[in-house]
Amino acid sequence: MAAHAGKAAALVTLAAVLLLAGFTATPAHAQTPSVTASVDRTDLTLSEVLTLTLKIEGVTNVHPLPQAPVIDGLVLVGTERRSQQSFVQGALSAHFEFKFRYQPVRTGAIDIDPINVILDNAVHVTKPITVNVTGGSRTTQQPSGVRQQPSELVGQDFFAEVEVDDETPYIGQQITYTLRFYSANAFARPIYDAPDFAGFWNPGKSSEQKSVVNVAGRTYNVTEIDTILFPTLAGDIKIEPTNVSVRGGLIGSNVTEYPTRQIDLNIRPLPANEPDAFTGAVGRYDIEAEIDASAVDLGEPVTLTLTVSGEGNMESLPAPSWPEIPGWRAFDSDAPYQMSITDGKVQGFREFQRVLIPNVSGSHEFPQIEYAYFDPYTGEYVTLTSRSLRVEVLSDPGSSETEPLASTEEDEEAAPDIRYIKPEPGSLGRAERPLTSSGVFWGMWLTPIVGIAAIAAWLAHTRHRSSSSNAIEYIRARETVLARLANIESGASPADAASTALHGYLDVRLGRSTGGLPADEIAGLLNRHGVASDTTSELVSLLERISEIRFAPYRLADSEEVGREVDAIVRKLDEEFAE
Repeated sequence: MAAHAGKAAALVTLAAVLLLAGFTATPAHAQTPSVTASVDRTDLTLSEVLTLTLKIEGVTNVHPLPQAPVIDGLVLVGTERRSQQSFVQGALSAHFEFKFRYQPVRTGAIDIDPINVILDNAVHVTKPITVNVTGGSRTTQQPSGVRQQPSELVGQDFFAEVEVDDETPYIGQQITYTLRFYSANAFARPIYDAPDFAGFWNPGKSSEQKSVVNVAGRTYNVTEIDTILFPTLAGDIKIEPTNVSVRGGLIGSNVTEYPTRQIDLNIRPLPANEPDAFTGAVGRYDIEAEIDASAVDLGEPVTLTLTVSGEGNMESLPAPSWPEIPGWRAFDSDAPYQMSITDGKVQGFREFQRVLIPNVSGSHEFPQIEYAYFDPYTGEYVTLTSRSLRVEVLSDPGSSETEPLASTEEDEEAAPDIRYIKPEPGSLGRAERPLTSSGVFWGMWLTPIVGIAAIAAWLAHTRHRSSSSNAIEYIRARETVLARLANIESGASPADAASTALHGYLDVRLGRSTGGLPADEIAGLLNRHGVASDTTSELVSLLERISEIRFAPYRLADSEEVGREVDAIVRKLDEEFAE
């Protein structure tokens, strides 16, 4: 029996080991590797460049790296490699892109044969592609993402270039200022001194990408920073040259500056045929109007909210031209907003709120709200109209109307023809009734006190509602920070994601935009709000660290460490603001 029991125990142990090994060998959230090939166009001329993109997903490492295929009729003129890593549901996810640029040398149909890629000891084959090359030349602009490499790179270790995506925008239209710094030294740490962007509204929205390109047989690491701007003045405006500095020498004592060129723009004014409802909005928007109650008592406030959402500068979005509403008193309230970058465009929403207090009871229909904006892509004004809203105002059941006193004919006949200024008292010797014994006297004295108490109660209620609203807004700001850190946008560096999340929280806490403020000025604002000096010093150090790693190569450790630091400082600020 003991022998059989020992064998059974051994079998159970072996089964447990095998089961554990099976679980260990099975990766969580395993993805099937995929390889796809695509081109940016299938018809081109001899003067254009063809970009062949090879995308690899479902693996965390690619080895060996795919080589540029040899294609009959095309000559390789440049290569570029990009990779991104992120955590999705606790598992590491990666995305690789290999771009190969070719110049055609003959006309006719050119076949791109299937490309073989080895992943995890398995061969993956892409589909064949055919492009057609003609001998003519095109005058259309090359599509986004395809650019000729600067000829000045030949023989240089470092080079900086800048450009804007539109040199003749309308006032208020978004443009993107792009800096690219090319470095042949993978260990160089460039420092970017951004221009002051005079004449532009800079909401502090930027993104950073890193890539590797091959030009004239030499490999360059490229750091690309996109800064979003909104022109605020019409006419000729220039963006001054700036510098990218690189330290050299044994201890980094030598600093070499690489200047950029000046950007000249012609900002177009908006057309003069603006509609009456236009208050200055530029972009593309939708609107939605709503009220927080459909039935209220007489004198009870109602909040009317107009939400404007879409593409444009939400931070400086103007309020609508509110219509007059007879029988209501109106008070403007705060206008919270949210902004984010999607596909290189600023998008979001802003809520314009108005508190309305009814003076009369009955059924009231609010007039429709018109909101007009200028669409810079079509060059036309667009007027939007909200739906109409209805509110029932209920009269106060405790109130009663007082009927005026009617005089009778007998009273009129009894009235004397001549009235004395001061009637003669009936008896000079009779004592007069004290004034303080009259209820009217005390009523006149108590009326102001009751009124003051009512006003104080109303103010306390308003402050309570305001503080509750602010508390909710602060909680949402903290949750937004944590959500952004947990879900870093695709293509964003850890520095950019942390900066966007942290400044978004500070914007709500301080009630103003902090994206363009120096770190010491932000610390001063926090000190005036009662935040301890140690906490502000920690925040300044974190902002400086984020700035330092902006140009550093992407590392997963940086993303995790910065995320933890931002999470810690936000929680600490929340505790001090709550004290």
